[in-house]
Amino acid sequence: MIEVNLLPEGQRPRGKAKRAAGGGRRGLGDVLKGHNPWNAALVLACLAVPAIGFSNWWAQRGTEEALQTRLEIASADSARLAELRLVSDSLTERRQQIRDRVALVEALDRNRFVWPHLLDEISRALPQVAWLSSLRQTSPLPNVGVQIQGVAANPLAITEFVRNLEASDYVTDVRILGSQKEVLNNGELSVQAFTLSARFTEPVGAIDRTEPIIETTGF
Repeated sequence: MIEVNLLPEGQRPRGKAKRAAGGGRRGLGDVLKGHNPWNAALVLACLAVPAIGFSNWWAQRGTEEALQTRLEIASADSARLAELRLVSDSLTERRQQIRDRVALVEALDRNRFVWPHLLDEISRALPQVAWLSSLRQTSPLPNVGVQIQGVAANPLAITEFVRNLEASDYVTDVRILGSQKEVLNNGELSVQAFTLSARFTEPVGAIDRTEPIIETTGF
């Protein structure tokens, strides 16, 4: 049987054409079920790349946040340690100043009996017919040296004075630096002027009567 379509060209039914055109479309399942494995691999790669990229971005974001947190903590610790360092330096400087002052006080306290001993020995050794005109320090503590100037009624008094000083346990290195005759009171009085040198020394086995006046334990 022969059918003839008498409708115009624009009024022909398009259902079959649509069905024919729709028949050319294939979904993802059709591609994956196809016989070409490269097409399936390409589709899977296109789906995997965005997922992998998002996963990497998320991981990097987490790492960045963790690093930022650690940086903030480290900065806070650094500022705190800087303050502690300043406090420590201040305490160290203060402790050194205290040590220096304590050492000075101890030195003064340790040598406070030097001059009393020395003056007492010189006064005890001086004969009755001699007297002193000056006493000058020539070397520092603790073994302080002195230069003694005075006058005596005669040279024998000078010799006696030197012997008495040499017999002292606290005086050493006694020397006569000079001696000359002098006339006083318009020639009415003749005396013997002298200059001696001596040095203080701590006798061996002497009892140490000096004790620190400040306890230095802990410095």
